[in-house]
Amino acid sequence: MNTATKISGLPALTADLLQQDGCLVDNLFADLWKQMGMKALLNKAGFSKRSGTPIYELVYVLMLWVWLKKESIGMFARESLQHFTTAEKDALYSIMNREDLNWRKLNLQTALKTVNQMPACQSAKAFVLDDSIKIRHGKKMPGVSSHFDHTLGCSVMGQQILNLGYSCEHGFVPLDSEIFMVVG
Repeated sequence: MNTATKISGLPALTADLLQQDGCLVDNLFADLWKQMGMKALLNKAGFSKRSGTPIYELVYVLMLWVWLKKESIGMFARESLQHFTTAEKDALYSIMNREDLNWRKLNLQTALKTVNQMPACQSAKAFVLDDSIKIRHGKKMPGVSSHFDHTLGCSVMGQQILNLGYSCEHGFVPLDSEIFMVVG
């Protein structure tokens, strides 16, 4: 695996952890995967596959791809995929395109398990709502519409992402998100 992760693009705590001697990202991720009981959470969320590479292995690799911030699945497949699975990149694209997989339910179950494993918060705790606009370009980009970006003071083409999270002294846990599209 390419261990030259761009430290500057990661959150401070993650960057500090990755700079420790003997730290291997894939081992940390595998340990967290087991600790969270992700196989059971995937089953509970209704994730299944009839044949080929098991669904938990494909979801694991997809999450690792996102966490490592590789530009594309194709690039990840060329550089690192063979270290984690025998599956090809088409299997990853196939999982991402399945409309029957309830990713929101999996996200909520994972968030609830995370919040329940956190120490009790003694001071302020709150739900945080955020709407951010991700500027997007391209003819075939799904979910792109015109939005007024209050930070820029003008309308832009992109996706408005609404996020709900739980925040306390121990950290922030994203609970749900939705892409808001202007139709019509």
